[in-house]
Amino acid sequence: MYRIKDILIFAAAMASLMLQSPAMAEDESSALDRIRERGVLEVAVYNNFPPFSYRDEKGRIVGIDADIARALAKSLGVSAAIRVVGADESMEDDLRNNVWKGHYLGGGVADVMLHVPYDAAFAEENDRVQFVAPYYREQVVVAVEKGVGTNLDPLDYFSREKVGVELDTLTDFYLLSAYNGKIRNQVVHFSNIGQAVAALKKGEIAAVAGPRSEIEFALGEHADNYAVGPIQMPGLRTSGWDLGAAVKQGNSVLAEAVEQAMTQLRKQSSVSKIFAQYRSTYQLPSRIRLVRVESNGRISQRD
Repeated sequence: MYRIKDILIFAAAMASLMLQSPAMAEDESSALDRIRERGVLEVAVYNNFPPFSYRDEKGRIVGIDADIARALAKSLGVSAAIRVVGADESMEDDLRNNVWKGHYLGGGVADVMLHVPYDAAFAEENDRVQFVAPYYREQVVVAVEKGVGTNLDPLDYFSREKVGVELDTLTDFYLLSAYNGKIRNQVVHFSNIGQAVAALKKGEIAAVAGPRSEIEFALGEHADNYAVGPIQMPGLRTSGWDLGAAVKQGNSVLAEAVEQAMTQLRKQSSVSKIFAQYRSTYQLPSRIRLVRVESNGRISQRD
C-alpha cells in the first residue's frame, strides 16, 4: 500500500521532471552544437604515453589516440584540438580533472577523453561520465627472444630468468605476488615499457611483460627477433581490458555522435590502420556495445 506522503513525493518529482525535461534536452544537444559552432572538438589524451600519445622530434603530438582524435573530429565535420594531460593518482581523478569537473588549478575540461576503461562495473562507479565508443582491447603479453617462444610456464621460466615490467602496473603487482611470491626476486622494475624493452634488446633481461601495444611499439624494427604472446596469469580475473572514450554525463547527443563516428571508423578499418602505423597489433574490443550511465546511475547497453 502506498502512503499519502510517498504519493505526494512521487507527484512532485514527476512535476519537476516534466518542467526540467525541455531544458535538459537543450543542455544535452548544446555541447555538440557548441563544438560545431566553434569548429573544434577538444580531445584529452595522456602525455608522454607512446604509442598512444607523445611528441615526435618536431614537437608534434602524435600517436594512436592522437590520430583517432583527429579522425573523430573529421567525422564530426570539425578540427581536433588535442589536450595533453598528465595522469593523476587514479582513473577516477583523471575523469574528474578532464571530463566532468576540471582540475582545481583551472583549465576547464575537454569535450572527449580517450583511453579510458570501457567496463560496465567501472561505469556504474563513475556516474558523472558517459562511457562510449570502444575502440581497442589491450592485453598483457610477454616478449622473449624468438627461440624461446611464448608458450612457456612463467613459474619455471621466471624462476631462472629476469623479467622487466613497468613499475606500479597490473603486470608488476601480479608478478610480485603470483606463485606465492616465488618469482618476485626475478622482477626488474623500469619507469616505462620503452626502458624495459631497451634492456631486453641489450640482453640485460630475458623478457618483458606488459601491454601488447606498448611492447610491440618499443620493439620497433627489431620485432622480428622476438616472440610476443599472451602470458599465463593464473588467479587473475582477466589479462585484458577494453578502451573507449568518455564524455560528461548529460551530453548524450555528443556521446551518440562520438559512438557513431567511432563505429564508422572501425567498419572502415581506419582504427586498425592507425594501429598498424605504430607497429601495434589491433584487437577488437571484447564486445562492441554502447554503455551509458543514465541519470539514475543505471547502465543501459545494446550490442
